[in-house]
Amino acid sequence: MKNRFLRGLLAAAALATQLPVMADDIELFAGLGASGDAPNVMLVLDNAANFSANVTTMRCSITAAGVVKTDGTGTAPTALDKSAGAVEQCALYAAIQALEASAVARLNIGVMGFNANGLKQFNPASNTFSAGCVNGTGGCLLMPLTELNATTKPRILEWIRNWATSGGSDYVIKGNNSANGAAMQETWAYYFGKTGVSGRDYSGIGPAASCANKYTIFIGNAYRNNATPGDGTNESESPLKPLNGTSTNAAKRASPPATAAQLAPITGTIPTYCGTGVLQTSEGKGAYALNWARYMKAQNVITYSIGVLGPTCNAEYAAHLTRLGAVDVGGGKFFGTTNFDELKTAIETSLSEIQSINSAFASVSLPVSVNTQGTYLNQVYVGMFRPAQNFVPRWQGNLKQYRMGIYNGELKLLDAQGTGNPAISSSGSGFIAECARSYWTPTADDTYWGSTFSDANCSPHPASSNTPDGNIVEKGAQAYTLRGSPTATSISRNIKTCNANCTSLVTFDSASGISKADLGDAGMTDAERTNLLTWAQGLNNKGDEAFVNSTAMRPSSHGDVVHSRPVAINFGTDTATKVVVFYGGNDGVLRAINGNRDGGASIGSAGPGSELWSFVPTEFYGKFKRLRDNNPPISYPGSPAPSAQPKDYGFDGPVTAYKVSAGRAWVYASMRRGGRALYAFDVDMANPGAPTLKWKKSYTDADFAGLGQTWSSPKVIKSAYDNGAAPILIIGGGYDPCEDTETGTANHSCTTASSGNHIYVLDADDGTRHTTLTLPKSQGTDPNRGVVGDITVVNDPVTGWAKYAYAADLGGNIYRINIGNAAPADWTITKIASLGCEDAGICAANRKFMFAPDVVEDNGAYVLLIGSGDREKPLNAYTVTKGVSNYFFMVKDKPSDPTWLSSESLNCSASVICKASLTAISSNPSASTLAASKGWYLEMRSTEQVVTSAITLYGVVTFSSHIPVVNLPDACTSTLGTASVYNINYLDASSANGTANRFQTIVGGGLPPSPVAGMVTLDSTTVTNEDGTSVTVPGQTVPFVIGANPNSPLESELGGGGGSVTSSLPKVRAYWYIQQ
Repeated sequence: MKNRFLRGLLAAAALATQLPVMADDIELFAGLGASGDAPNVMLVLDNAANFSANVTTMRCSITAAGVVKTDGTGTAPTALDKSAGAVEQCALYAAIQALEASAVARLNIGVMGFNANGLKQFNPASNTFSAGCVNGTGGCLLMPLTELNATTKPRILEWIRNWATSGGSDYVIKGNNSANGAAMQETWAYYFGKTGVSGRDYSGIGPAASCANKYTIFIGNAYRNNATPGDGTNESESPLKPLNGTSTNAAKRASPPATAAQLAPITGTIPTYCGTGVLQTSEGKGAYALNWARYMKAQNVITYSIGVLGPTCNAEYAAHLTRLGAVDVGGGKFFGTTNFDELKTAIETSLSEIQSINSAFASVSLPVSVNTQGTYLNQVYVGMFRPAQNFVPRWQGNLKQYRMGIYNGELKLLDAQGTGNPAISSSGSGFIAECARSYWTPTADDTYWGSTFSDANCSPHPASSNTPDGNIVEKGAQAYTLRGSPTATSISRNIKTCNANCTSLVTFDSASGISKADLGDAGMTDAERTNLLTWAQGLNNKGDEAFVNSTAMRPSSHGDVVHSRPVAINFGTDTATKVVVFYGGNDGVLRAINGNRDGGASIGSAGPGSELWSFVPTEFYGKFKRLRDNNPPISYPGSPAPSAQPKDYGFDGPVTAYKVSAGRAWVYASMRRGGRALYAFDVDMANPGAPTLKWKKSYTDADFAGLGQTWSSPKVIKSAYDNGAAPILIIGGGYDPCEDTETGTANHSCTTASSGNHIYVLDADDGTRHTTLTLPKSQGTDPNRGVVGDITVVNDPVTGWAKYAYAADLGGNIYRINIGNAAPADWTITKIASLGCEDAGICAANRKFMFAPDVVEDNGAYVLLIGSGDREKPLNAYTVTKGVSNYFFMVKDKPSDPTWLSSESLNCSASVICKASLTAISSNPSASTLAASKGWYLEMRSTEQVVTSAITLYGVVTFSSHIPVVNLPDACTSTLGTASVYNINYLDASSANGTANRFQTIVGGGLPPSPVAGMVTLDSTTVTNEDGTSVTVPGQTVPFVIGANPNSPLESELGGGGGSVTSSLPKVRAYWYIQQ
């Protein structure tokens, strides 16, 4: 699987030249705009004396047909059989054999060894040998970097199969003395066209300058106790002199010169498989191989190290190899191996990770406290997903729970262990710490994952264990409770779906009335239908996840949580919680789970973290087959497969709820790209496993024909109409895929017939449409555009009833809905701001508002805070989109002033606020200037887009942005672009982050999630008195914000300052990308 992933990623890099029909923010994964060059991987072999040492248990047989045997039963023992080098020969052969090769190269691979007189260089491109190695010192380029394609792959394998350590053949590869540091210098010289320790001049024969990533995989032979690292120290053998610039041959010297830090000895005592090893610091002991690895890392050459370790292995060498590939030295990883299988896996993993992106994505939700309005319970739910390898459509996902707490005097996100360890990694990744354990994750090691993960995320816990789940998306948490035992003889799951006309719920199983045609293939057999439906329930019957019983839940039974915003409801009390979390996934399932912490109360028969019930919508029936087949692949930009199709989505939109009583709630689930529908459920804790379907609204209903993809949060409000007796639901009209395209000079292809350009007002109970608010018409033939953000409601501070609401559309307009005392049918909608173009007119490539405005009441006016950007086009290749000038706006509205809008007719040629009505934030405008205008605008940097909603806490507004990769001919850049977080004063846009800059760069780049802020009551603590008695101290209630910290968008921190909290809390949206 990892090898297929490597191929897929390289294909994406090589073929990323055109855009798909549909834009989508997940396109950021595919690497459009990244280098199309295949990565360069130089394997450095320790082929010194111990390579040929007699080890009778090391067997290697490789037949001409490529059958590899290492158990002594092989019929074609190689010349290295029964030697220490045998396991390396067979493992390398098997690892390269497993790589898929075609006419187009996906990988450049070469081999460097320790030098010796008479060694030959093999040239796979011509299938010839040449006398490339000279002088017998330093390193020897045994095979130059070569495209691994359908022609060269069999030649490389045949060369490896014929390796010898003695005799006069061209296949002899055994070196003389150890030359660890010299071989690393030789590799550097080859990569950069310099001269190696051997004296060989690589200018003109090294790899051409490109943006291809460069890697070294050092395979060290520490199998026996007498195997040690080493180097010569005279001029012709020394790796130190080239590094410190004293070599007599200037072409050997490090260029640029090594810094003092890079020259400093690397010391330490390292526990290893072979015992405790002490790092040596002398040149003769090979110490400067570590320094060369550290120097090369600064030149963007990453080193992995693999140790071949035996029962009497050398601890000194094992320690050396452990540090050689360490993140702070070589920048890669170290793999300790004791047999063929482990060595093969280490080589394969290294080759796979060389191009893999450890993609972890997250969004955050908290449950509201029962007793204190506006306060959250200290339970932080993080939805996650990991894109699958090789573009295949079946993605892993999970929901994990953490908490907040004071750690070393600062508010931090903490894990579930004891009093809590920091949940965010200190390594600089910005994501969950490798050894953090989330709630619902077991405390004892298990072996569930078998050989799925070759590298443990938290030593000494095995890689196969669910605990601690750390930064591995699919380990532990809700997915763990859902999967249950890997040896189960059957599965049991409470899944519902619609009846034939979707007026009530029925059981989702093979006995339901779901037809073969509904499942997308009328020609499938009865057995295929049954297998597909039971697979959708979670049964492991496909055969491609074979490490659990076919009668058990499959490991991928929890799908990806991409854009869905979970909602958590506490049906208990603050001290005896009964939290239920509702959220969707792109495995087609809406879930209701027990959200209590470990040790908390069961809800019905479901313990903490367990599923109470789930629901499959009719819209997803036809998508299950693709998930089970894991084919066709997803059509990212540059997808190598012509059959690739857009990603399928399920319940991918926000989920909201209205609590009817202490034990009952109405839950509303939107679908985003999963469909043009909205579902409503009645959840009663008297029977927590038996929800009822209240209603479903779809674009096929006459009253909702203009409904687009349901992106907006369904929001339940009460108004003065009917004295607030009847809850009202309000939702934006949604998204039309016409926004995905670029047509000529326009950043959309929408017409007057496009969907989503309404705001729907419904009876929250029975779903009856009260009214449809059609957006006021723009001038000319310009189409009204969709409302995909939430509707921000302003409540009367006395009655709590809705007074006004604000919305924004994809045309860059802002609207006010006047609610007051009127019946919904009499509500009016007014365009208050036209900010999509430079004036209030129309333009081809307008600014887009994808999020609702944040609203703060300020001295009788309403301050609206909103940024423009097109999150669905996060790539630099969208040339029209990247040319749009985006801004963050502060707009004032005074509904009580009848001249507030009409007074702008001279500025804007219409009774509406436009850009000319606002003050430009070029430096620090005066208070009088700001007071005289109707707001301000802050210009974003070139190609920068605001990609989150804004939230205001104590006078500071927080939001985040993204700048896509800019392809320069001579620049090699990350595909993720630059993410920044802004923390600014909402009145004048001055910096509020403690620096002179308004923004700070977010670790990892990519697309951050929208911030969440409010008040949270922290856990109580137990204090021991001097007399030995203890007392429980109630947890303090503190302001918090998640998403304002540049070190991690998941980190919490204290909200400071004074003022009032915006009434629109909470807000959470989308996901954040981390590249590690």
